[in-house]
Amino acid sequence: MHARHIMSSPVTTVTEATPIDECLRIVEESGFTVLPVVDDAHKLVGIVSEGDLLREKFRRHPSPDASAAETMTSPVVAMRPDADVSDLASAMLRSGLRGIPIVQDHDIVGIVTRRDLIGLLAMDDSHIQREVQHRLDVYAGARRWTVEVLDGRVEVAGLTGDDPEAGVVTALAETVPGVTAVRFPQG
Repeated sequence: MHARHIMSSPVTTVTEATPIDECLRIVEESGFTVLPVVDDAHKLVGIVSEGDLLREKFRRHPSPDASAAETMTSPVVAMRPDADVSDLASAMLRSGLRGIPIVQDHDIVGIVTRRDLIGLLAMDDSHIQREVQHRLDVYAGARRWTVEVLDGRVEVAGLTGDDPEAGVVTALAETVPGVTAVRFPQG
């Protein structure tokens, strides 16, 4: 499974000039524990976490004009949408990060947080089956195919791999976190 399957998108970002109080408000309202910091060209330059914001606010002599640029961590660990989830988890654990921005061609396209990883770990086959079945039913307008899941591997009955809709069905199934493979059993 890759970052693109579990990342949150679009991403809430702040600029280097964003005041700390505004960052705190955004964190509280968005529910994100980290905010990527971008420059004027919208390129990733750092990341500010809840911990960074709390440290700044509770310093002995906090600066009333402190901005994200003064509290952010830089350089920031970022990964591509095709990064394996295990690599994301390892990077988070090694660095103590709560979230990793996902970047494509220098543009932020998503973010993966610890909560995203925990949600993935909490997925079981029955939950995956319900999610995939729901997405296929919505796409087809009715139950045209049936889904079974074993260890994250999805089998879609009622469709063959050479059917023109197999690509769409595969793409829909792969958007469900926890899906590791999609097959079309013959018979």
